[in-house]
Amino acid sequence: MQFCVLAKEDVFIFEDIHTECSSEIILSLLTQGFIYLPVSIEANNAENARVCFHNRYQWADLTQAFQSKQVLRC
Repeated sequence: MQFCVLAKEDVFIFEDIHTECSSEIILSLLTQGFIYLPVSIEANNAENARVCFHNRYQWADLTQAFQSKQVLRC
């Protein structure tokens, strides 16, 4: 499964981008003020994606990815 990460303040949501309703969920979260982070995570489930994200990346990595317009892959 491939997950994207959306964030708002201290809330992170890991959404499988290949599910049938993922685009509606992501759009809904964006309209609620969530930010689509430049991260793509390959994992078995959302919990594993969360662990990978929190163990691998820091805010400085995300800032650099935004500035360089790159996607971080895990």
